[in-house]
Amino acid sequence: MRLAALLALACLFAPPASARDLDFDSVARNAERVDALEPFLARYVGHCTDVYERPKCEANVAAARKQASGRAFTVRVADAAGLVRPERRGGGYLLLVTPFVDGGGLALTNGAPRRQDAEGRPLIDLLSIPGAVPDGMMDMDYESPFRTGAIELEIVFRPERVWRLQRRGEKGSYEGVAARFLAVRIIDARTGNPIAAKVM
Repeated sequence: MRLAALLALACLFAPPASARDLDFDSVARNAERVDALEPFLARYVGHCTDVYERPKCEANVAAARKQASGRAFTVRVADAAGLVRPERRGGGYLLLVTPFVDGGGLALTNGAPRRQDAEGRPLIDLLSIPGAVPDGMMDMDYESPFRTGAIELEIVFRPERVWRLQRRGEKGSYEGVAARFLAVRIIDARTGNPIAAKVM
């Protein structure tokens, strides 16, 4: 009886598992799947320009943001080769991910871009994911999906707010949803096999 009580106390006061103790599937398991990023972002950002429909539109946008608040979502991004750059590091690789995903003119980003480059395009910090070459695989085979553009991403994220940056030298703005990326997985699109993953 005393042992059971001690075990219960140990469980009660044991520190919770950190994000680093979890794998991608553990994080994604509790997230809601987004089949198409474009309509998700459009509902969250909202463009209420019609004078007569504006009150209803703004109410729908507010409801969409409230519904998404605090929730985690997962999305698979096809044709993501332009978002991932491999760099050779020692005996492995460092995979640099640009966390700026286009969704029909709106972007899903890890945090909000706070600055722009010389041409006025939004800049955002890269995510670095260590990539190890599996035993028995040659480097050229590991690099093959990057060379051929056969890269997909899976992202688990929690939306936080809308961001906008004024375009330079032209009308309009860049805009999107600033989210917290909870986990990212890089996939070989030819086989569906994971290449590397990171839990934030």
